[in-house]
Amino acid sequence: EIGMKLNITGKSSLSSFLEKLCWVFLLAGLTITVALPWILDYYGRIFWHGRLGTDYVRILFVLYPSALMALTVIWQLRKILVNVNQGNPFSLENARRVKIISFCCMMVGLLFLAGIVPSLLAPMLGLAFLFLSALSLVLSELVKQAAIYKEENDLTI
Repeated sequence: EIGMKLNITGKSSLSSFLEKLCWVFLLAGLTITVALPWILDYYGRIFWHGRLGTDYVRILFVLYPSALMALTVIWQLRKILVNVNQGNPFSLENARRVKIISFCCMMVGLLFLAGIVPSLLAPMLGLAFLFLSALSLVLSELVKQAAIYKEENDLTI
């Protein structure tokens, strides 16, 4: 065997590292969200030669709610990882959190499909987020069923 074994869950594990990394993503996400008008202005000058015009407000109308949804997803993922690291991955609480993630993905998908952002990439992003939303909804149900089976199993012992 080469190298050491990587623990996936528990203390000093991959999931513990990811839980901590969520804080970094939250801080970076908050910073980017606050700076969105300046970031968009900068990109507008570089890629659109300063001619964003009315598209500037329309793009912010999509980016701000999308950023809030992204921050919500990171927060929910962090809370799921906390439960995983405490040895309780299959809970109704985690199922609800995955359902919230599904809702956030759906909202972002619909925003990008609305055609507000003048980009050919926007509809593809919209479809990708709608796919992630549907996938998360299925995962939510799987976690819910696992939690119910776990509860039933714990009661029979």
